[in-house]
Amino acid sequence: MGYAIHVIAPDPEYASYAVIDESLALEVHPNVKVHLTKSFEPLNLYQKLIGKKNMPTAGLGGIDHKNPFQKAVVFLRSNLFIPDPRKYWNKYAIKKAQQLIREKGIKTVITSSPPHSTQLIGYELKKMFDLRWIVDFRDMWTDIYYYKLLNNSKLSHKINLRYERKIIETADHIVTASPVYIPFFKSKSPTVSNDKFTSIPNGYDPKDFERFDYQLKTDFVITYTGTISDQYNITPFLDALQMFKINHPEASFKLQFVGSTYPELAEEISVRELTNHTAYSAYVPHHESISFLETSYLLLVCGPLNSSGQEGGIPAKVYEYMASGRPIVYIGKEDGFVADMLRETQTGISQKQDHKKVYKYLYKHYEQWQKGIIHNAPNDKIIKYSRPAQAAEYSNLL
Repeated sequence: MGYAIHVIAPDPEYASYAVIDESLALEVHPNVKVHLTKSFEPLNLYQKLIGKKNMPTAGLGGIDHKNPFQKAVVFLRSNLFIPDPRKYWNKYAIKKAQQLIREKGIKTVITSSPPHSTQLIGYELKKMFDLRWIVDFRDMWTDIYYYKLLNNSKLSHKINLRYERKIIETADHIVTASPVYIPFFKSKSPTVSNDKFTSIPNGYDPKDFERFDYQLKTDFVITYTGTISDQYNITPFLDALQMFKINHPEASFKLQFVGSTYPELAEEISVRELTNHTAYSAYVPHHESISFLETSYLLLVCGPLNSSGQEGGIPAKVYEYMASGRPIVYIGKEDGFVADMLRETQTGISQKQDHKKVYKYLYKHYEQWQKGIIHNAPNDKIIKYSRPAQAAEYSNLL
């Protein structure tokens, strides 16, 4: 590694993470120095009230929007803790960053979000020191698909927009997880040009697939890994699976969810008489989630229902899905970035509403499974989405 890298993060003892995967700590390069700090997290108080298992996950997953108490908490979160409740970590992070900048002579600071309050750390450091500040947006801010669900008041929305604009204008460079994010961020300020932006996507770690078994398994298994909330568009897939079951009652298949699901999902599956074909697994460490891909024949990913501002959003799982070599069904925008990527890499299909086309794709692969056709290791077209390729892009940027 050509750089001395220091990472500042809240100590898990003080943080309010919905889940913690200790196994990922083993993947940190030994030359990367991780500095843990104290933090004050209001979400810890909320966790004590509702229990850790009911904590919201990504995209407001796990939130019951019909529950008056949880709706009230979301409203308070959005209007009292702007831009988000994790902003109270900032003073601890800034203090540690000041120390490291002075002691180590650091010349470049990268702040990555969400949570977007993290970007305010970089903003303060930029004012204090003569350094280069790179803002890294893994998600959009006021254009994220669930932003309207946060019930921001006019005042809190105005403050969010002001924060977003000053971050964009003050940063020396901005990295986004998708090129489709760039016009949304750029629209926040008339003074910002395209050459201030670079897109470096999330990706997959080739080491996770070094021992991956690409051989045919015994069952026809369709797998969804990660969080799925009621803001994700799964209905066309469930309708296609119901059609598959009706047309082929003798078929043996299983749909499995690995991770957090929303309360009404089981009922949506039940009314389609798919309960006996469905399995649920709670959150598992990352390396175990890879093993679920290994024992699957098809992989499912769902985009948001409201994709007007999130068409370029790419769930990180998509890259690992591609690396697995298993065919992918994406329920989402057919002319968005995910769809383009699946077409480019020839790794799956995209459909937003037409469940009949999804059914045909399911049946085609079920026939292949019956014939013992094995899906090969991923093609060379996905290599550019690997972590080494992305690290090289970041190195060039630095």
